[in-house]
Amino acid sequence: MKGKVFLAVLAVGLAVLGAVPVFAQEAASSDSALTVEMVKEKVEAAAKLVQADGESAFPKFKDKSGEFWFGDGKGYIWIHNLEGNMLMHPAQSDLQGTDVLTLKDSSGFAFIAAMNDLVKKYGSGWVVYFWAKPGKKITDYKASYVKLVRRGNNNYVIGCGMYNVNKEFVQAKFPSDIVVSNER
Repeated sequence: MKGKVFLAVLAVGLAVLGAVPVFAQEAASSDSALTVEMVKEKVEAAAKLVQADGESAFPKFKDKSGEFWFGDGKGYIWIHNLEGNMLMHPAQSDLQGTDVLTLKDSSGFAFIAAMNDLVKKYGSGWVVYFWAKPGKKITDYKASYVKLVRRGNNNYVIGCGMYNVNKEFVQAKFPSDIVVSNER
């Protein structure tokens, strides 16, 4: 009898766990050491550095052994401007100098334009969209924290994102942050 009760409790527990979204169980903690807290913290730190040093800070974001490559190498900083020009992207250098304003996710959501709208209105916040992980074809939720830095005549949108994080997860972690999405 005890064995049947244990199995029944185990089955119910597994069913409940299976029904709970696996979004960002500390953002797939078994997959990496990257967390939404780290993403936000590193963007804030990068924003302070760009505010102080301008574009001369960019090499620090490209240094794979530096503080701005984190979470087992899955977290990094990118920078674009309000015109949609990618100024610095350490993981995809082919994007540098390109117009990314019209980039759309798999649902047709122009997420870079949404990032720019968000930072112009609020200064910082999260944008949730669908994007394929490197080397994959299937898209997953991706949440990116972005912050606007104005330095001289330049406007920098500093960002970092992570996969398997939906709007509800971000709102639960940061209830006072603005979160924009076009979730399916």
